[in-house]
Amino acid sequence: MLLFFEINEIAMKTSQKLRRREFIRLTAMSGAAVFIVGYFNVKGKSPKIANLSSDDSLGAKMNAYIFIDSSGRITIYNNRPEMGQGTFESIPMIIAEELEVDINKVNIMQSPASRKLYGDQMVVGSRSISDNFGLMRKIGASAKEILITAAANRWKVGTDDCYAQNAFVIHRPSGKKLGYGELADDASKLPPSQNPKLKDAKDFKIIGTSPARKDVPAKINGAAIFGLDCRINGMLYASIERSSVFLGRLISFDDTKAKAVKGVRYVLKTQRHVWGHLREGVAVVADSYWAAVQGRKVLEVKWDNGDLESWSTKSIKEDYRKAGGQDGTIFTEKGNFKNAFDTAAVKIEASYETPYQAHVPMEPMNAIVHAKKNSVEFWGSTQNPNGFLSSLAKQCSVAEEDVIIHYTYMGGAFGRRSLPDVPEEAADLSMKTGAPVQVIWSREDDLTQGPFRACSLNVCKGGLDKNGNLIALEHKVVCQEINNQTGDSDTAGDAIAGGINTEYSIPNLSIKGVLRKFYIPISYWRSVYHSTNCFAHESFIDEMAVSAKKDPLEFRLSLLKDHVRYTAILNAVAEKTRWYKPRKSDTGMGVSIVERSGAFTAAVAEIARVNGKVKVVKLTVAIDSGIAVNPDNIIAQTEGCVVMGLTAAYKSGLTIENGKVVEQNFHNYQLLRMDECPEIEVIVMKNNYDPEGAGEPGLPPVAPALTNAIFNMTGTRIRELPFNLNKI
Repeated sequence: MLLFFEINEIAMKTSQKLRRREFIRLTAMSGAAVFIVGYFNVKGKSPKIANLSSDDSLGAKMNAYIFIDSSGRITIYNNRPEMGQGTFESIPMIIAEELEVDINKVNIMQSPASRKLYGDQMVVGSRSISDNFGLMRKIGASAKEILITAAANRWKVGTDDCYAQNAFVIHRPSGKKLGYGELADDASKLPPSQNPKLKDAKDFKIIGTSPARKDVPAKINGAAIFGLDCRINGMLYASIERSSVFLGRLISFDDTKAKAVKGVRYVLKTQRHVWGHLREGVAVVADSYWAAVQGRKVLEVKWDNGDLESWSTKSIKEDYRKAGGQDGTIFTEKGNFKNAFDTAAVKIEASYETPYQAHVPMEPMNAIVHAKKNSVEFWGSTQNPNGFLSSLAKQCSVAEEDVIIHYTYMGGAFGRRSLPDVPEEAADLSMKTGAPVQVIWSREDDLTQGPFRACSLNVCKGGLDKNGNLIALEHKVVCQEINNQTGDSDTAGDAIAGGINTEYSIPNLSIKGVLRKFYIPISYWRSVYHSTNCFAHESFIDEMAVSAKKDPLEFRLSLLKDHVRYTAILNAVAEKTRWYKPRKSDTGMGVSIVERSGAFTAAVAEIARVNGKVKVVKLTVAIDSGIAVNPDNIIAQTEGCVVMGLTAAYKSGLTIENGKVVEQNFHNYQLLRMDECPEIEVIVMKNNYDPEGAGEPGLPPVAPALTNAIFNMTGTRIRELPFNLNKI
């Protein structure tokens, strides 16, 4: 179950929190219900579509995508959490397209958290649309077909003589028509169509448009509910003191002063797990968050940090550089790099460094958990509702069907809200206090406790023949691996090579990895390893182009002659930016490309020297993510990627001193400000390829496009992020 949100044409208002049985009972009183339930495809099996009447569903622990009452009111459910990426509107758009209804007149609600009905529902990797597109079309088309069948049965005519349009079924010969609401009762009794006929893409009326998003008004007027807004009767608040050296072990604590703070109820030891590492803390639990924070400030805690305080950014870099001399694990091997490099007419070698980065979503990390003897409830913002469900069931020793997940809008996530560590803390404290507990992380907690994006070293070698052709390239990644942070394995997995372009036509190519293991926690960050590896790879391709005395964009095109989609986006940005036209002095342009989540992206950065300082003037980004369900969403996501990419390029990075993070808040971990943001133009490519990801592909090419532009203007090659733009 979940906290439902009902959307009307004006704004979103929080509805009553109803159990599914009660919700269906109440809605059934107003008319018959048609529920079309979609199951995700299981390997080796086709997705099943089930049609359930309202009475049947009272006894079934499932919910539906489509609801039609007797008045003709249509509700469509979005099955993926909304964190700003726009799936709240886009997924119902796909269903509405095949259902033949006006998306602007549809009521949109969030689906329950149910792995049985909706798969994992996890929103990571920009997969929501690509994973759902075909199935959601079938969900809509199946509902349309049983509505047509219901009308044909009533008229005693063949279904071939009927068609659906704008929430009506129309009899073609006579012009008679019946509204979906009039047909709901009859349709609910028909078996669902398992293989409905889908529309031709040329007939799309909704897909490819950008209707006003129904979640936006509520986010503007304050009506939208985020995790931090949730309040539960009898709820307590917790603020947790943790070792600033991550794996520091708790020796002892004195809670005398903390318990003297008015409103403080408990001071308790707690813990959370992050990718196999146990992290301890001391929680101050109080009647208000203010009291919890004040109590935390006067806690006296002793930690055993072992020798971890000896680590720093400097020592980590030294470790990485030493490791860069290892052969590494081979991920891709084509031709014979060593022989080709040894005999190359021109040899180039370069290394690139990127730092740890924090997620810093605007909504601080938070979770409410009420752990009872035989059941558990969660309230909050999450990218991973069913993952949280399973984690809480295991932690609290209850069956999964006895865990209820109330998930809300997210105030940003970027991968951070996929982990169950914060709910773990809340559940632990709830079990110890017997009350619902909301754990709230401060911004300082978020910046200093992690997990973070991994820092990395990329070591590249390349060789050109006498004609300037790229004949050999080796790219070696040195970094931590998200899925291998504990245990004895020292072998790197190929996930750390994400963002290294293997589509370039290079006869001798070698991609390798060297695994490093540190106590500093890492996890998914927007575009993950693409955000670091693309900077190195596209910078190095640029260096090779310069050494070959060739135009960087033309150099890339020459290596991608057989790749239609890369060629198209490169030509698009070249035309839009007038790449081949003469440039003014004290200006520069740089280009880069990447594939992420199935989408192809090209970026051109334009800079100029203004009053003696380098200014980022414009970023032009072409993105090919296949069929654009909602072009405005793709544009918005790409703009957000550019801003985040610029921040990571020259505004901020995390540094380690004495084993802990130096940056504490936005005063020394600065984000790009509005007056610093350049003009951003996004070109959404039009084609009929299957939809792919759009939430991340715009980020990786930003940094290399910018640093390549800086080289183009100044001759200075930047190989370490972040850099100081004012010192260029």
